[in-house]
Formats: sequence, structure tokens, C-alpha cells
Amino acid sequence: MIRTLIAAAALAAAPLGALADEVWTLPSGNQVVYLSDEGDTAVLGYTPVLGVEQSYIFIPGLAGNYDNRGIYTGYWVEPTYVGKTCPATIIAPNGVPWERWGIVEVKFHKKGFPSKVTLKRGDCFAAPKEKILLKPVVGAGLQ
Repeated sequence: MIRTLIAAAALAAAPLGALADEVWTLPSGNQVVYLSDEGDTAVLGYTPVLGVEQSYIFIPGLAGNYDNRGIYTGYWVEPTYVGKTCPATIIAPNGVPWERWGIVEVKFHKKGFPSKVTLKRGDCFAAPKEKILLKPVVGAGLQ
């Protein structure tokens, strides 16, 4: 019985994965949140500046990697009312079709959280050009 309690206490004290406890802020003040893993793809969520609906960044190869991060290529999706639509629709890992999307390069400044992140994003098939700096939110504020 004592061994079971000690084991339970040790498990309760063990650190959990990064899901939903990694948050960054956009220059607009909106937040980007690490939502989930879909296979080997990390799913981040945010609300765009001109939007009220959830938008997403899908990053293949990042899922489950919390302490050896680097540079990744993925894609972002947003509701069509936020801006121009693309000539092709893509299907997200969850099966939802999106008409507004683009390629994103994701660069973590440190191997683990908290880390600043630089996003370079492009519209549709265009190469990523627009740079966006994300700052980690830690405790009661930014780091």
C-alpha cells in the first residue's frame, strides 16, 4: 500500500507534455496555443487579427518534440473572411477543407519552451516572406 502511494505521488509530480501549456503572443496581442498532436503533426491554434474564429498552424515533425526543436515547414489556415482565398482547397489533418491557407516556416530560437518563435508565412503557394515574432507567455506574462 505504501509503495502504491509513493508511486502515485511520483507520477503526479512528473512533468506532463507540452500540450495546451505552451502559449505565445502575436504582435497583435492575440495568442498562439499548442493545442494537440495529430500523428507526427503539432496543431497550434490562434485567432487572426481580423477574425473571431479559430485558425490553425499545422507543423509536421514537431509533435512530441518538447526539448530538441529547430526549424520546421508547415502550413497555416484561416477563415475566408480574413483575406484572399487560394486557387486550391487543402484538407487539414482533421478532415476540414480550407480555402485560405499558406506555407509557414517555423523557427524556434531555443530547443525547448519557453522560446521565442519566428514564423515566416506566405499566401497559398507563395514562398514564405512575412515575418512574425511570437513571444512565449510564462506565468503571469511575457518572457
